[in-house]
Amino acid sequence: MPGVQSLDRAFNLLCLLAEHHETGLTLPQLVAQTGIDRTTAHRMLRYLTHAGFAGQDEQGKRYRLGMAAMAMGLRTMNRSPLANACATRMKALARKTGDTVFLIVRIGDHGYCMHAEEGSHRVQHFHLLTGSTRLLGQGTASMALLAKLSDEEIAAHFERHRGEYEGSGLSLLKLQRGVERSRKLGYALAGAGGVAGVGFAFALPLAGEAAISIVSTASRMPVARRHEIGGLIREAFG
Repeated sequence: MPGVQSLDRAFNLLCLLAEHHETGLTLPQLVAQTGIDRTTAHRMLRYLTHAGFAGQDEQGKRYRLGMAAMAMGLRTMNRSPLANACATRMKALARKTGDTVFLIVRIGDHGYCMHAEEGSHRVQHFHLLTGSTRLLGQGTASMALLAKLSDEEIAAHFERHRGEYEGSGLSLLKLQRGVERSRKLGYALAGAGGVAGVGFAFALPLAGEAAISIVSTASRMPVARRHEIGGLIREAFG
């Protein structure tokens, strides 16, 4: 559009930084991928960094999204169009099952709990999970999201977070087994520490990857009921 070339270039830089946030991008890489000349790209990055929308690593060689950009996104989560689009179906599932229904969205290597609908059987502290993040594979919804990745992507993801996974007792083999079962069933199952649940991943246009999970006490979630609930979620969101 005439008159907005600078805005177009700046937003292009931000989109690339978001896409490659995990590894970061160097100035030459950004120049090559955007076609912006080096001087202009450097000037824009200096401004975005000063404003907090971009950041550099300690060596000053790689750029990533800055805290201001991430905070802006997080402030919109409570009124997300995705949560609004899913709320009616989530409430119906909460009424039908009596259990808490969670909406999880994938943000990079993590699942972010965006919204929850409580059923008649309320579990203390479940409401505190809204706004929390977990690595993919840690929990039913995040396992369902992990299963959408290719085997190569899963292996690379594990290597990036090996310390955190192994610290919680999760090996690559355990993650792969959970992924295989999730792919076979079409939904993820989990049960540990007195809590059990089901997770189902789906995609919405322009919204990326998301998942619905229904979680409750293990006494309310025997394996047969988990499979029944998996079918209900898939029927509602598949």
